[in-house]
Amino acid sequence: MLMKRIFLFILFIFTLLKGSYAQQDAQYSMYMFNNLALNPAYAGSREVLGTALIYRDQWTGMQGQPTTASFSIQSPLSKKNVGVGAEIISDRLGPQSINAILFSYAYRLNFLKGKLALGLRLGMYDYVTDWSKIDYKDKTDVYNTGNRSSKITGTGDFGTYYYTRTFYWGLGWTHLNNGKIADVAAGGPLAKQSVHFFMPIGKAFETGSVVLNPNLLIKSAKNAPSEIDLGLNVLLKDRLWLGFSLRSGYGMVLLTQFLITDKMKVGYSYDHGTNQIGTIGKGSHEIMIGYDLNVHGTKMLMPRYM
Repeated sequence: MLMKRIFLFILFIFTLLKGSYAQQDAQYSMYMFNNLALNPAYAGSREVLGTALIYRDQWTGMQGQPTTASFSIQSPLSKKNVGVGAEIISDRLGPQSINAILFSYAYRLNFLKGKLALGLRLGMYDYVTDWSKIDYKDKTDVYNTGNRSSKITGTGDFGTYYYTRTFYWGLGWTHLNNGKIADVAAGGPLAKQSVHFFMPIGKAFETGSVVLNPNLLIKSAKNAPSEIDLGLNVLLKDRLWLGFSLRSGYGMVLLTQFLITDKMKVGYSYDHGTNQIGTIGKGSHEIMIGYDLNVHGTKMLMPRYM
């Protein structure tokens, strides 16, 4: 129990006091089924009105562990070179909760054998800390007020996304404005949003009734260690995805997604950490429910392969 509390305390301090240098954005293991979370240029690329509801419970063996809930919706407009998207996110870690609403705009151009999209995302984050949930060793600490504090700040994100029917490659940057999260007392540094970088790459290979989809995700934030997810997903009979990936410095991920109908899908992933915090924190679970609606009668460029 003591080790769990120590790790939780370290995570909270790393997020709040070193906000401008830590990895702050929510993590998703099934990112390849909803790249909008990483890149605003993804909006509308599937040529349908698509929705995704995601819930992630990370390190279930720890008290006050990170949990994330998000809902996203995206669609191309009647002008086929424009895509839009919106996201609502609730991310919690111990005494801190982060709520956000984000809006994405993507402009797409025909390029080589596919399309190249440029995307912009603007939104608001609300950083709330419940100081009463912290056990203070020094009862005279300036934060030992029993109150809640809230800081609202904006975000500006940018991305590029190239895709064909069987290939995608994205470059995304979040929090380019370095929005202010909170003031740290006693002349300390300001806690700010850190610029995050995401580069997902995926390729589908069709072999009969089986589709192989190797994928790669590189993630980094200022003064935080970069992470690489390297995986392989397999689509069986156009209905069932089975996947496996390795995450550098952490462990492995197992995932599955089932297409109930051509419009509705459900997915589940399990993270197993082999490093110290993964061993103490136990596993992480992620659930996704998606629904697509072809509102413009267009043909999807990536029906089920990416």
